[in-house]
Amino acid sequence: MIRRMLMTFLIVFSLLVAPLASWADEGMWLPNSLGKLPLSQLKKRGFELKPEEVYSETAPSLKDAIVQISIGGTGSFVSPDGLILTNHHVAFSAVTAASSTEHDYITEGFLAKSRAEEIPAAGYSISITQDFKNVTAEVLAAVKPEMSPEERARTISARQQELARAASKGREKDGIRTQVIEATGGYEYYLYTYLTLRDVRMVYAPPKSIGYYGGDPDNFEWPRHCGDFAFLRAYVGEDGKPAMFNKSNVPFKPKKFLPISAGGVRPGDFTMVMGYPGRTMRYRESYSIDFNQRVQLPAQVAALRQQIETLTRLGETDPALKIRLADQIFGLSNSLKNFEGSILGLKRMDLTTRKQAEEAAFLKWLDANPVQKERYGQVLPQIAELYRELNSYGLKQNALNNLLNAGDLINTLEFIWSRALDKERPANEQSPQFGDMAAQRVAQQIAMMWGERQPEAEVKLLAGALAIAAGLPENQKIGAIEKLFGKESGPARRKAEEAFATKAITGGKFTTADSLKSLLDSSASELRAIDDPLLKLVGQAYDENRPLTERSRAFNGRILRLRPEYVRGMLEMKNGLYYPDANFTLRWTYGEVKGYQPRDAVTYDFQTSLRGVIEKDTGTEPFDAPARLKEIYQKRDFGNYVDAGLKDVPVAFLATTDITGGNSGSPVMNGRGEVIGLAFDGNFEGLGGDYNFDLSSNRTLAVDIRYVLFLVDKFAGAGYLFNEMQIRPGKR
Repeated sequence: MIRRMLMTFLIVFSLLVAPLASWADEGMWLPNSLGKLPLSQLKKRGFELKPEEVYSETAPSLKDAIVQISIGGTGSFVSPDGLILTNHHVAFSAVTAASSTEHDYITEGFLAKSRAEEIPAAGYSISITQDFKNVTAEVLAAVKPEMSPEERARTISARQQELARAASKGREKDGIRTQVIEATGGYEYYLYTYLTLRDVRMVYAPPKSIGYYGGDPDNFEWPRHCGDFAFLRAYVGEDGKPAMFNKSNVPFKPKKFLPISAGGVRPGDFTMVMGYPGRTMRYRESYSIDFNQRVQLPAQVAALRQQIETLTRLGETDPALKIRLADQIFGLSNSLKNFEGSILGLKRMDLTTRKQAEEAAFLKWLDANPVQKERYGQVLPQIAELYRELNSYGLKQNALNNLLNAGDLINTLEFIWSRALDKERPANEQSPQFGDMAAQRVAQQIAMMWGERQPEAEVKLLAGALAIAAGLPENQKIGAIEKLFGKESGPARRKAEEAFATKAITGGKFTTADSLKSLLDSSASELRAIDDPLLKLVGQAYDENRPLTERSRAFNGRILRLRPEYVRGMLEMKNGLYYPDANFTLRWTYGEVKGYQPRDAVTYDFQTSLRGVIEKDTGTEPFDAPARLKEIYQKRDFGNYVDAGLKDVPVAFLATTDITGGNSGSPVMNGRGEVIGLAFDGNFEGLGGDYNFDLSSNRTLAVDIRYVLFLVDKFAGAGYLFNEMQIRPGKR
């Protein structure tokens, strides 16, 4: 009886941990699965659409209004003329690329007063999901039982590419792109078809002092007061087909665009989000959670801190360089805080322990079910063994990868070594990754990057990588580095590392682009004969990393076979609805407007106001509200954008919708499919949500659409954009 009660408790506990249908606002659902959800409950909460109005392959639906932006964000069409609403930070790369000391759009913002003044968003494209289907059976049909894990992984990858090529054949000229994407560690595979548009232009981006108000101190924090929005526009050729930038191109006509509701939000209001969330790992085992928390995430944090510090110092010495580095520093800082918060979140949730309890429940369930035990009984023990091995070299591999990516020069030398060693393999085993065409591309990149190199930054990056390697445990030390500096310790070792980095980067044999390009056709023996400290270090580091790379490849092959079996077994045990882990594909999630309690005796309200912007203003970046915005506030020239409860202009609000990176720029909609806000962040207390969703702490941070309208109208004087948008007063 005690054994049975314990087993029941553990299974119930595991159901609370695992990502299965709990109807508690959790889940990044495939948009064609809404019919499986409890629609009657959703309708009581405020959902007013039919499932086919969210996703349809035969009629216009919400999915046709949601776009994936190539740099890793989401946007939505908000007019019949291809106008796209997204985040300022999603558009920031385009703003940076277009900026110069003469036209500092980062500081001043950008506004096209007519379509003729819209300028290319350099490097941007958008993709619109046309349809998707489950092709798991077709992918796995190529797998044979006798295959090794590595061969199995290669076969699956080749089959994915084969299916994608067959689906897109003859359609590329029409902008059709296809991709077979794995879901949940290989549990399922889906074939996605996209329409890709490559002429994307900037329409309006507010100054950084609005779009990124609060900067890094406020990043992932609440309360927030940034106007994180921007407008882009998609263009096509005069024939309506996708085309590269041309002045004669015309605005794209989407099948569906989203109306906007200016009715505002209140606590408890139903919300839904559609977008392209990045990566989640909700179905991972305790061993994976533990490895990420102890090894992988801390290593990434250390590397990012070093890079940010180096680039920030460089920008302080050169205004033009500061502009060029702004986007890179922004991205690195965002990742750093995300990883730091994820470590804290995993500790706070004690997720490793909770996953261990879940696995204990699984093993007990197997004991009671002989058929399932025969199939799944060895899965967890084998996964445990794989992670024991990974832990024996994971820190060393991270340190080596950090070293081999410490700047453009080192990264290029690594390619040169890889190419030389690859040429020693039999012809049928050589990789196109290091072939002649790849070498030609690298030669072109060397010519382009040489004039923009920052040797001082490369010195600091290399010295930092050497310092990280010095902190490795004894059983994972890097032999080449210890040979150079192992006799020193503490400050003396740091000094020796910095001296070596300076000499290797600035005093070596590679002082011109041509001197570096001349190595591209060298053999390994010729490279070893060159007396250059940096080339030797890179070669030795590459040699030490090669066997670790092979071990990682073997690990990935084996885990790709085991993880789907574990997920399948867990789903059989729980017998509940399943949503796949996020993987940069279109998803739908729902929730409500709601504040939260971050810690004891502290309660966060659900929305912020313009008053909060002014209260935070110090006149110094990142709390440097524009003078014009402060003037508007003083005059209380708020127009029709005042929230009745606040008696002020609303700025941002919180919702319980389940999102992650990649959702940036996603429209937050009410139950009628009208835009009420724009997702721009998650909260710090919710970091770790990629591994587990916690309704009490996970929140979506959204710009209130009324703040967007207010800024476009009163601050930018761009109210003419409203002429092509469908703005509804809303109903309460």
